[in-house]
Amino acid sequence: METSHQPVMLAEVLSLAGEAFQFQKQQPGQGAFQILDGTLGAGGHSLSLARAYPDACLLMGDRDSRMIERARQNFEKAGMDPGQDRFSWQRSRASEIDAKAHRSKRCAADYQGLDFALLDLGISMLHLKEFQGGFSYEDESLDMRLDEDLETSASDLINELPEKELADLIYKYGEERASRKIAHRIVQSRPVQSATRLAEIIARAVPGPRNRAHPARKTFQALRIAVNDELQEAELAARNLSSQLSPGGILAIITFHSLEDRIIKQCFAELCGAEPGVSRYDAPVAPLPRAAPEFEKAIRKSMAPSSEELEQNQASRSARLRAIRRIHPKEPASGQGKSLEKTESEQGRSASGGDYEN
Repeated sequence: METSHQPVMLAEVLSLAGEAFQFQKQQPGQGAFQILDGTLGAGGHSLSLARAYPDACLLMGDRDSRMIERARQNFEKAGMDPGQDRFSWQRSRASEIDAKAHRSKRCAADYQGLDFALLDLGISMLHLKEFQGGFSYEDESLDMRLDEDLETSASDLINELPEKELADLIYKYGEERASRKIAHRIVQSRPVQSATRLAEIIARAVPGPRNRAHPARKTFQALRIAVNDELQEAELAARNLSSQLSPGGILAIITFHSLEDRIIKQCFAELCGAEPGVSRYDAPVAPLPRAAPEFEKAIRKSMAPSSEELEQNQASRSARLRAIRRIHPKEPASGQGKSLEKTESEQGRSASGGDYEN
């Protein structure tokens, strides 16, 4: 059975795209509405954007070629021709996408920058339920590579790292308190050849009540992050795509665990001109002159999924959405966060760990 796909926080993404579209439409001499989805996944967000803006140009990229192929199939099943000349498909990390260079001929003629860019970080339900890449506890593989050209797999880390380094990795990227106990049990059990076997080893190392989250969850997250260098990729992608926004253009990023969200929060704060944090124990120094920020927040704080979405899609429960807007040169950096005022604090939910679907 083919795995179903539900794009997370779709209504909020479409609302932000609508703001960018309204701004772009009011500018003189503007061409087509330029959209980029840098983490395409199964194509749910892009398909909805293509429907909402039938004249827009879409560049859709993903580091996993299997996702691009599945997204094209989903476009066809939905009655949307993936071969339209307004669509461009690119296998690439989002941190390396050059939107201008990879536009179709039709969309490159009047290209002046991205009007709306989206990053939906993490992995898809397809990785967990269908691709057998070592992401699921039932997989016979222990690979976890999202890029075809990556050299190191999760199996390499599990079977080759010294015990202390393995424990440090699990703690750093999984925030797993039992990392040393888990690493010790893994090293004693080598060689470990499958995700199923790894999950069993961890469950025995950290016994507990059956109704809790799987005890291997944080270790699997840590391995996947390390194999795919996901945290560095998230920041590099945010900086790359923000630099390609046109005035009024919006970059929206959905994260799925606290490590990822913290990086995007700090990156966006810096891009919006926030002063770097200073310890109260540091000697006071005169502030250096700073250039006016090029960006402002398009959302005052991060947003969490609505209660309605949580009822329909439990996989969205740890999602958080942040967005910034490139400031128009003729306007001051004021009125931050006028849009989408419902924040995670107002919804009564705080950022949490976990990582689910694109």
